[in-house]
Amino acid sequence: MKQVNYEDVTIEMVQALYKTNYITEIIFNADSKTVNIKEDEYLILEEALNKVVKSVQLMVDAICEMGRKIYNACKSVFENLDVILNKKITKKKFMKLLQSEGIQRNAINKIVKNNKEPYTYARYYQILRNTKE
Repeated sequence: MKQVNYEDVTIEMVQALYKTNYITEIIFNADSKTVNIKEDEYLILEEALNKVVKSVQLMVDAICEMGRKIYNACKSVFENLDVILNKKITKKKFMKLLQSEGIQRNAINKIVKNNKEPYTYARYYQILRNTKE
């Protein structure tokens, strides 16, 4: 018999054990304050739970590996994206890109007037985001 102290067992645990259909009999001993389960039933339940743990562990490992691959792919994309976004473009191209997004020439002239910053794709996207809001 497998013995467990009363303090370590809750009613929910006992109900869950019965629901598994692996445990058919649980004996409560009030004198010694222990819960007794048949050893062979306990071993069968433990073996079944170990199989579940191994299956879940395989899924967790697969998900972690997939996450690492996605992270590495995103990391390489963002490194390349940073290089692309900080590439300098001409003032004329910068203005044409803004025009292609439907921004009026007067508004574009206000944006480029007294400009001190370099014209880059990152700045272009920043201006687009600010004008769309």
